[in-house]
Amino acid sequence: MTNKTSDRPLVHFTPNKGWMNDPNGLWFDGKDAKWHIYFQYNPNDTVWGLPLYWGHATSEDLTHWQDEPVAIAPKRNDSGAYSGSMVVDYNNTSGFFNDTIDPRQRCVAIWTYNTPESEEQYISYSHDGGYTFTEYQGNPVLADNSTQFRDPKVFWYEPSQKWIMTAAKSQDYKIEIYSSDDLKSWTLESAFANEGFLGYQYECPGLIQVPTEQDPTKSHWVMFISINPGAPAGGSFNQYFVGSFNGTHFETFDNQSRIVDFGKDYYAMQTFFNTDPTYGSALGIAWASNWEYSAFVPTNPWRSSMSLVRKFSLNTEYQANPETQLTNLKAEPILNISNAGPWSRFATNTTLTEANSYSVDLNNSSGSLEFELIFAVNTTQTVSKAVFSDLSLWFKGLEDSEEYLRMGFEASAASFFLDRGNSKVKFVKENPYFTNRMSVNNQPFKVEKDLSYYKVYGLLDQNILELYFNDGDVVSTNTYFMTTGNALGSVNMTTGVDDLFHIEKFQVREVK
Repeated sequence: MTNKTSDRPLVHFTPNKGWMNDPNGLWFDGKDAKWHIYFQYNPNDTVWGLPLYWGHATSEDLTHWQDEPVAIAPKRNDSGAYSGSMVVDYNNTSGFFNDTIDPRQRCVAIWTYNTPESEEQYISYSHDGGYTFTEYQGNPVLADNSTQFRDPKVFWYEPSQKWIMTAAKSQDYKIEIYSSDDLKSWTLESAFANEGFLGYQYECPGLIQVPTEQDPTKSHWVMFISINPGAPAGGSFNQYFVGSFNGTHFETFDNQSRIVDFGKDYYAMQTFFNTDPTYGSALGIAWASNWEYSAFVPTNPWRSSMSLVRKFSLNTEYQANPETQLTNLKAEPILNISNAGPWSRFATNTTLTEANSYSVDLNNSSGSLEFELIFAVNTTQTVSKAVFSDLSLWFKGLEDSEEYLRMGFEASAASFFLDRGNSKVKFVKENPYFTNRMSVNNQPFKVEKDLSYYKVYGLLDQNILELYFNDGDVVSTNTYFMTTGNALGSVNMTTGVDDLFHIEKFQVREVK
């Protein structure tokens, strides 16, 4: 048995070395057309530890990232520059800038300074487009005599001409909402408290307007809250609420907590302060790991990755079941690749049987693949409930086929399953928190002539799998780990029953 795996993802950001967790300070530089992400960073080890910094990366296309030098450092070795956000102070409300700084590059970081004594909100500003920062001499700008008060997320609210901050009173289960004219003096307006899954504590809140899919000129407000520990599937996860915001108070439409991503490895999701309009107005990225096992993930000399950037919208006609439509967050992956391999198509417009399984070998695969699957279940076909009525996809290692990912759909359960446990890596086999098998409930995106249709888009990137069901109505992100050099590239499609599954399209290609 081996514990060796270090294959670095191709299109998911990883730091060159060290430990990374929550994304912070996401913004778009309109002058240089460059995207910036910052993140919780320990450059001195591959596990979380103090002192904790803001790491930094940049991109021109939201897919390929350049690791940059540390942006913000704490003042003491027993302290940390904890999570926060970035704003662009176009109108110089803070007074930190003069006319020599392009308004599109007047970025101000709002972050939590953590010490053993307290958590307080600090601000720092940059005069070089977000690469280095000067700490405001009047810090802290917000304190509450607490060691559990963190993760400020700030945006500009145009109707009141004020800055709005959401910050977590983590173990009081409160998201406090503040306003400010200048980023320096803050007034408490209200609190969103004791809603949804509580878990152990609230973290990493965010409030943003998200356009509706049906009419992009209309939008609703969405409150994001992270929970750790205490996720329904274990460890950490993100929930959200849909509602309205009047400049001081957020009110939900239905008090329902909804899940952002149904996988095990998607946490501390944060949205960008601003965007390039061609990508949409609501973009976000998350840490692709889980606090239950993140310190043991077998990568070196770095540990942890980010998810893909996602474009969010609200599907106001999401069919939660045959009787009810709900408003649901929809996610579209941002993936800009120009040199992907050709699509390998097989099993197109065919009905599967046990005898006619399909396979393709991408012999030179690097281990980064994407696939598209559209299939239908024949609802008139009678199958015993005692039969495991599956459509299975097998992504096998080219060097060792005993290592593989299995995923698919089982008709009786009407859900999509994933098995990531078929690996010889010691961490996968022995860590009890690294859940090997999981599932995601699916509803058909259409029903025609006794056929219920489903869509799946998947991206496998060395050790991260992102699954988007029915054009992103439901999403699941999970890490997986195979032996170093055993790239996944042999793909098989099988079924355990005859004539139950109709395959409209299945295609796969290498991401380069």
